Amino acid sequence: MKVGDLVKCIWQPGTARVVNGRAIPMKHHIKGEYGIIVRQHAHYHVILFPKFGCEHDLSPSALEVIHE
Repeated sequence: MKVGDLVKCIWQPGTARVVNGRAIPMKHHIKGEYGIIVRQHAHYHVILFPKFGCEHDLSPSALEVIHE
């Protein structure tokens, strides 16, 4: 997987992020949705979900490459 790949999310995260020690629930249901890898880090990718206009950090195991 690399920046620019079209991917499908195959897992639904329970939280969007943690703020002041509290888990903030996901605003959108992203399992089954398509996104584009916009940044990569050592153990996760940042995925842009155009349908929702949001980005989310996901591990490679939560993604399926649709088009490289």
